Amino acid sequence: MGIILQESGGSRIAGRIFGLLLAEGKELSLLQISERLGVSRASVSTNARMLTKSGVLKLTTRAGDRQDYYQMAKFAYTDIVGDLSARFRRYGKILEPCAQEVRAEDEEAASRIDHLTSFYNQSADILDNWAETFRVEGPNRGKND
Repeated sequence: MGIILQESGGSRIAGRIFGLLLAEGKELSLLQISERLGVSRASVSTNARMLTKSGVLKLTTRAGDRQDYYQMAKFAYTDIVGDLSARFRRYGKILEPCAQEVRAEDEEAASRIDHLTSFYNQSADILDNWAETFRVEGPNRGKND
């Protein structure tokens, strides 16, 4: 998981935290995560906060315990897809005015930019629909059909 997240622009440590919590299936304290991964508590804290902010992890506490605990968010996978969809929508919005500016000088170039804009917008729609289906029907959709 560390390599996967790193290849998509994230931190390898964040990916390792994600993978550990995915495999464990329960909440772990910062100290437990740090010891299991062999990395500093500061690094775990920084990366766990980033994953929490992005909606992948959930911060939990225990009464009488001053430690922070983290666990996978309920819809972590669909939130990842939602982030990708939002990124694609942003790319489409960035490209639309570019095509308009280029159109007067080079219609073919504008057409290529329009095509890429359409790709991003349609991909975002597909990702949104898939994420919603996953949220409603769960990960086992189609297995027993």
